[in-house]
Amino acid sequence: MNQKLSAGLRTALCILLLALAYVLQTSLGLRISLFGMHIDLLPLVVAAAGIVMGPGAGLACGLAAGVLYDVSGAGIEGMYPFYYMICGIVCGLFRGRFSGREIRGTMLCSVCIITVLAVLRYLFYFQFGSTGILPFVRDMVLQALLAVVFSPLVLAIVRAISGRKKPKAAVLPPDA
Repeated sequence: MNQKLSAGLRTALCILLLALAYVLQTSLGLRISLFGMHIDLLPLVVAAAGIVMGPGAGLACGLAAGVLYDVSGAGIEGMYPFYYMICGIVCGLFRGRFSGREIRGTMLCSVCIITVLAVLRYLFYFQFGSTGILPFVRDMVLQALLAVVFSPLVLAIVRAISGRKKPKAAVLPPDA
């Protein structure tokens, strides 16, 4: 992509990517699943946007992801936008720590977003249902593994949108 795109336009393109990912993962004919677990791409996009473009883009993408979840009628109204906004900001704040290692940062942030949300959902639904801990742990581990597998692909797409190239590996000086 052109380096001259404004930050706002790049963020808007990431939000369009979120909408596309949402349509892909919720459409009846396009539902993507591995090992019986449906892939949730939105947390991966939020994490990648925060790591690559910073806390502002992470906030905007997190808000958009949360609104998409709320529109679908899943969960408590207003919880998802708030949760994903915070996650996007936190991922953006960790951007500097993962400079040159964005793939690790995106994987770590994605797994954290998915795990914390799974725990919150479990605690909320535990009050109203009889979900066992073992199925919960199994599903959470599978979701985390899928996040690790698909994070590099999502990161490459977000990098392309942001106009950033893959960071080059550090070159060590030859021994004397």
